[in-house]
Amino acid sequence: MQNARTASWNLEPWLTVSVEYANEGLLRCDVIVDTGFTGWLTLPEAVIRELGLAKIGTLPATVASGETGHFPYYQTRIMWHGRFHWVEVLESIDQPLLGMELLRDNWITIGAWDGGAVVIEEARPERLL
Repeated sequence: MQNARTASWNLEPWLTVSVEYANEGLLRCDVIVDTGFTGWLTLPEAVIRELGLAKIGTLPATVASGETGHFPYYQTRIMWHGRFHWVEVLESIDQPLLGMELLRDNWITIGAWDGGAVVIEEARPERLL
């Protein structure tokens, strides 16, 4: 089971992930599970700066308002199901988001009530449809 955490007010499903610093160690980051975001992870500029990540370039992305822009992106590793996993990180203005690319080949259960749990499990091949 991946890190489980309760959902916050407004039924936003929050999860805590451990993101690797550029030099050494892990930073625990609270992120919103966003099934409308097709990428890996977004983090605010202040968190990216704290992690010491180096900018790789920019990537186009469409935000919830429908506007498309180019956003700085970075690479780092996160602890995912007990193993390090490389991810692309887009710089966000405010909300840290965990997207569908990271959820690929996983089962996700969200208790859709205030305080409901968020559970992410690796999908075994025999359970994939």
